[in-house]
Amino acid sequence: MDAVVFPAAGRIEVSSVPDPKCGREEVVVRVARAGLCGTDIHIHRNEYLSPFPLIPGHEFAGEVVEIGADVRHLQVGDRVAVDPNIDCLACEFCRRQQNNHCSNWAGIGITRPGAFAQFVAAPARVAYKLPETIDDAQAAFIEPVSCVVHAMNRLPFSAGDTVLLFGAGPIGLVLMQMLKLRGASTLVVVDRQPHRLALASQLGATHALLADESLDEALKTIAPAGFAIVADATGVPAVIQRAFDYLRPCGAYLQFGVSPKDKTIALSPFRIFKHDWTIIGTFALRYTFEPAIALLASRAIDIAPLISDVLPLQQFEQGFTAFEKGQSLKVQFTP
Repeated sequence: MDAVVFPAAGRIEVSSVPDPKCGREEVVVRVARAGLCGTDIHIHRNEYLSPFPLIPGHEFAGEVVEIGADVRHLQVGDRVAVDPNIDCLACEFCRRQQNNHCSNWAGIGITRPGAFAQFVAAPARVAYKLPETIDDAQAAFIEPVSCVVHAMNRLPFSAGDTVLLFGAGPIGLVLMQMLKLRGASTLVVVDRQPHRLALASQLGATHALLADESLDEALKTIAPAGFAIVADATGVPAVIQRAFDYLRPCGAYLQFGVSPKDKTIALSPFRIFKHDWTIIGTFALRYTFEPAIALLASRAIDIAPLISDVLPLQQFEQGFTAFEKGQSLKVQFTP
């Protein structure tokens, strides 16, 4: 089969590789759509958890073409989306229903072969049968929407809260829609790309601000005492450090964006103490595929405007480069 391979950090190849084998408790999925994620950039730069060589791709959906001998709940021909997080079900964290912190965690497209390929193997228990009302483009968005659902489950939020969000990339715009659904009264989105800000306004932001020299004054005019919720969807350490300047006392900060694993910021512990701040991390997802499917099937979350490119696998490097430079939104591939 054809597949994208990261043979080493900073390198991309489209190669012919062996088809995946199907274990007794696994399925093999013919990939219909696979989405490019900011995490794939971190993997490519060796800033994440992944070994090389690797077939990346963890946002995907497709059709079951083979089932293992012990699989009962799926059949050949079923359309499925696959949770790429594979937990062991036996460690302390799994038994506490914290499967995203599994001591023996593996990830499709992260630590094992992923979906930027014609076929991918996965444990049947992480494959979710899709309703007919969800198309392939939406289905490949289930994983990122699931990550947003997990973040919202962790975030203390009251209807009418004021919210400041840094980052209007595809996942930031999904997070923005969820914050709007939860009842944000003021929803300010900040980004460096005017076209992304225009889309944020279209999707419900009350203010869409360019990250330039006028930003500080504009934010302090909108919320002189600070915002109840400040969230980062950029992963950029300099942005994250600055974000705390706009968090009001008793406010909550959400770290959603992925930063390089070796980067740090400077934050005074006294400020955390004095301002009664709540600081929340949110890693991946935690049993949130079902609500994500429901949100997409009901059209409560609109992903159609977020897809800028649909490309064949042979144009992966072209799509990857444009995405890395911020010249596109969500890029999906059709292996």
